[in-house]
Amino acid sequence: MNRLRPRMVRALLAAASLLLVGCVSPPEAEKKAAHDAVSLAKSADADRYAAREFTAMTAAAKKAEAEMTAKAYKDAKASYVRVKDLADKAATAARSGKVAMQAEVEKQLGALVQRWADLQGRVQAAARTMRAEQKQRWDADAKMVAERLGAAKVAVVSDLSDAKEKLAPIGATLDKWEADLPALTAPTKKPPAKGKS
Repeated sequence: MNRLRPRMVRALLAAASLLLVGCVSPPEAEKKAAHDAVSLAKSADADRYAAREFTAMTAAAKKAEAEMTAKAYKDAKASYVRVKDLADKAATAARSGKVAMQAEVEKQLGALVQRWADLQGRVQAAARTMRAEQKQRWDADAKMVAERLGAAKVAVVSDLSDAKEKLAPIGATLDKWEADLPALTAPTKKPPAKGKS
């Protein structure tokens, strides 16, 4: 009888554990809440403006899906709660990041527009002393700067990353012309006339 007892206890424990595992149902509510939060984070462009948070959210979502596939519903439930939390944080960070980038790009754009206007006036004043090849280089650079500034002004409204990319080469071009301008406006030295010292 003593031998039967431990076997029966083990069998009862095994049956009880199977019953408990069988009673845990898939965490559908948590899964839906997590998916909704992930959708909001994606629509807030978290991948662009909150990359670190977006990466953490994506990794947690993959983990939750793997747990669901493995029918580890208790773990999946906890993971989906974490995914929702990370997605909410990613959406909030994306909104903040977008506002910060908007301010940064608008400030950069304003500064470049001001520098461009100033440089155009200075080059126009020096145009009489410019050689033909300098004038051609200026015309090509001026066209590029004007096109990129115009495109950046449009992109600021729809795609801040694109606007930032369009502004990137303008600063270097303006720096080059601002550095070269004194040499262009300096009076050219005339060679001394023959016979005079």
